[in-house]
Amino acid sequence: MTLLFVYGTLRRGMRNASLLRKARLIAEKAWISGALYDTGYGYPGLVAGSKRVWGEVYQVTNQELRWIDQLEDYHGTGHPDNLYERITVTVRSPDRQYTAYTYVYVDDTGLKERGTVIPEGDWIDYVRSRR
Repeated sequence: MTLLFVYGTLRRGMRNASLLRKARLIAEKAWISGALYDTGYGYPGLVAGSKRVWGEVYQVTNQELRWIDQLEDYHGTGHPDNLYERITVTVRSPDRQYTAYTYVYVDDTGLKERGTVIPEGDWIDYVRSRR
């Protein structure tokens, strides 16, 4: 079983959620430790940090994971063309803890310099507050 933690445009109601329409939702209210930034390009970037970053956990197939790898511009571990790196993280929910994949922004220094921090760590709330 492959689990994936999503925190941005793949979340329910967001523009890329259709990629996960057949995936099984495991946890709707989940979080990891990190820092979330608005990249300025219509999607967030996750970097190392100690704040809560909110998202959802899905059980995905290998095909779904490949589609999402393409969306996230992930070409394999450490590939020089990666926009995001796929890593394993500990995800918490009110009643459980999971180990899941997620995607972290490769150029974390550039993102911290040019991006806008999302202090509450919730992309959906952030997008709605800016409408």
